[in-house]
Amino acid sequence: MLAVGFIGTSMISHEFAKALSLTEGYKLKAVYSRVLSKAEDFGKAYGVDLFFDDLEAFMESPELDVIYIASPNSLHFDQVMLAMANKKHVIVEKPAFSNVKEWDAANKAADENGVLLFEAARHLHDPNFHIIKNEITKLEKVDNAILYYGKYSSRYDQVVAGEEPNIFSPRFS
Repeated sequence: MLAVGFIGTSMISHEFAKALSLTEGYKLKAVYSRVLSKAEDFGKAYGVDLFFDDLEAFMESPELDVIYIASPNSLHFDQVMLAMANKKHVIVEKPAFSNVKEWDAANKAADENGVLLFEAARHLHDPNFHIIKNEITKLEKVDNAILYYGKYSSRYDQVVAGEEPNIFSPRFS
């Protein structure tokens, strides 16, 4: 069983924690947050027993095999690189990085450290993906395709009210 450490305590982290609990191959073992009480509040619901507010200590923990990163986008690259330098496999929320240069550097670091890097893209598990996959086989030829998926963000009302939540902040990519 692989022990997973989480960075991030948002809604998407809760969804991923629930998914992990349905597997036999992974166990949520630790949670990092800049505010220790947030890590504890998040993790206790999932039986977690390790909590960190020191990112380096979290990454160095010998009890962790995989790091799941669901922090603001602009933090992904540095956190991924630190995790891989500590020989941890990484699952990073989308978008994984802010640019192709970061993606290339992270893939190189994964190879050099003998770890795996995954972007948490769930599209392969969405029902719409399977519908499209089945329907496209009925076509004789595909010349071009543009597919869009949109969803109303739960934080967009904050933007309309003049606030700048992290998810919409240019400072956080």
